[in-house]
Amino acid sequence: MWEIQKARLDRMNSVCDRLNRTRNLKLKYNLCQRLLVDDTNGVIFGFIPKVGCTTWKAVFTRIEKKHKDILPPGHNLRFFKYGDKEREKRLRDYKKVLFVRDPIIRFLSFYLNKFKNSKNPKIWEGKYGIQTVEKYRPGSDKLLQDLVGKEQKERPFINVTLSEIIQFIIGETDNHPLDGTSDHWLPQNIVSHVCEIRYDFIGKYENLAIEAPFVLNWLGLSSVAEFPEVHQSSATGELAREYASVPPAYINQLRKYYEKDFEIFGYDSRDTPLRIAHALFDTDL
Repeated sequence: MWEIQKARLDRMNSVCDRLNRTRNLKLKYNLCQRLLVDDTNGVIFGFIPKVGCTTWKAVFTRIEKKHKDILPPGHNLRFFKYGDKEREKRLRDYKKVLFVRDPIIRFLSFYLNKFKNSKNPKIWEGKYGIQTVEKYRPGSDKLLQDLVGKEQKERPFINVTLSEIIQFIIGETDNHPLDGTSDHWLPQNIVSHVCEIRYDFIGKYENLAIEAPFVLNWLGLSSVAEFPEVHQSSATGELAREYASVPPAYINQLRKYYEKDFEIFGYDSRDTPLRIAHALFDTDL
């Protein structure tokens, strides 16, 4: 495992240096909101939405409960709410862990979870769907008129398609600052500030069943909390079916959009189109 880690970290450092994105531990609070810190064990965990972050938060919540039994108030697990000097000290001295995921599959997971399979898609339709349909769905005037003046619960469903949301993300690249919704699909190198923080361990979601217990053991946390059983993501299973309806040009644009993620984290940008073709045509690629 450590040979794999060395290769991943060497790649991270090499690509970040080539991009002139230098290490910077003087990160302000607003750039540290996706970091969990465990002062007891000297651990920082960077979580990225759609990379198992809900499960990781649950694991660290169990760790926090254990700590409460032995630590005085103020020394438990918390979000990264420290002064500048305290943040810099922890970023320098603590073990820093990050898990990442194939960018194209992560994007699909975002779409399925927040739009297509969501129990309440109108929240995200209100945030992004109306703008998406207005710009990228011909003949949507009547639908948009039906939305005017109506409360969210009274609005008809927009049923944003995968092709439409890809066009919106690619077409509005410069208009999406990092926040609590855009972090679900913005490039992982932006969400995690990987080049500025330079993590000590980079795990892969695709190998979560092995790498999650390994890193918990390395952090000295395996006796406090176990990582739950890993199940296949619905996005992985639906990869070919969902992207089959997307024009190849859009998939290529998406690959370009996530180019730095592919480079920094060592994913092959050609892999997803090959897997889609393999599933659709049952060919040995």
